[in-house]
Amino acid sequence: MPSTRPLGDAASYFIRAGYRSRDSVEYFADETDGATVWQPDVYPYAAARAEQLGCDALIDIGCGRAGKLAALTSVHPAWSFVGVDFGENLHWCRANHRFGEWIEADLETARGLPLAPAVVKRSLVVCSDVVEHVLDPRPLLALVRGLLAAGSPGAVFSTPAREFRSGYETAGPPRNPSHVREWASDEFQALLRDSGFEIHYAGLTRSDDVSNGLSTQLVLVGLGKENS
Repeated sequence: MPSTRPLGDAASYFIRAGYRSRDSVEYFADETDGATVWQPDVYPYAAARAEQLGCDALIDIGCGRAGKLAALTSVHPAWSFVGVDFGENLHWCRANHRFGEWIEADLETARGLPLAPAVVKRSLVVCSDVVEHVLDPRPLLALVRGLLAAGSPGAVFSTPAREFRSGYETAGPPRNPSHVREWASDEFQALLRDSGFEIHYAGLTRSDDVSNGLSTQLVLVGLGKENS
């Protein structure tokens, strides 16, 4: 359970006092052997919310090699898909996927995407297990907020729930060497609210399809009223 300690502030991205983040990480190459599916329910959840909101497109921020988007193409063949990443992951998508639009953007610095307003308005945004990989999450969160301000009706975030991974009081940094920091659920929700989002749903989802442990945060957000 979360501790009774006060949350951190904006300077600490609302992580509790004393937590140690990494000050550098290596590029995350999205290469898996296929034996384990990580966050197996995030994209099906996002697709269901997209249908409820009248969307027929997804914008995937930090898409990696877009295997989960590829899986959705057979379920929603008429939908449009936009993948956003940089480096080898994005180059691999362009070389290997026949579907989708692939946009290169460094998520540490990106300020906007070259997308037509009509595309944004019919798209739900997905940012699945990405925010923990960036040194400064503010540009990434501003990018998502900008898409909502441009007309996207919602965004889905997922990220590890520290209280269920390593314990609320863990000193950090995360065990995963490609993660800069990991938020407990109350901390991450505080960060999202401070970043201009209104939380419509917050819960837990499976981290993988082997253990089936519910240790990943799943959050659906819209634009905060002050930013509408």
